[in-house]
Amino acid sequence: MKFLLIPVSALINTLPALFKFIAANFYKLIVWLFCVYLMPTYELIAVTLLLLLADMGTGIWKSIKTGVPVTAAKIGVTVEKMFAYLIGIICAYLVQHHITNDVVKVMLFFSAIISLKELKSIVENIEVITDTKIWTLLVKQIGSLMPGKKSGEADKENKDETK
Repeated sequence: MKFLLIPVSALINTLPALFKFIAANFYKLIVWLFCVYLMPTYELIAVTLLLLLADMGTGIWKSIKTGVPVTAAKIGVTVEKMFAYLIGIICAYLVQHHITNDVVKVMLFFSAIISLKELKSIVENIEVITDTKIWTLLVKQIGSLMPGKKSGEADKENKDETK
């Protein structure tokens, strides 16, 4: 019986130190659990924030080129967008995971909309920086890949057929 009392007494002696350790690191446990729970959102958040930072960089470059001053208010708007996008992606994940049971990819759809918006803004900034019309060039390139018709001739034929 004495061989059972030694481990029990050792456990009782270590309980105060264990409780003190848990109390001192409780916030770390909560943060860790929160991060593990949101693990599926990390990739989309990283891509969205990368695009947002690229938009901010090209926006600053555009402001320098056009002579518009870069102000703290404009950078503050970017920081606000960053937190809004972060909260939006997390909320979309919660809807996707708890309401649709991962059947509808709400988080992916929401992130795609944000990413396309930021990508469009980046392209607009680059158009001003380089003085080229990227969207026009892209439409011409895609049109040239279509077999058979050229973009200008196709419009004329469609007008003639409808008369």
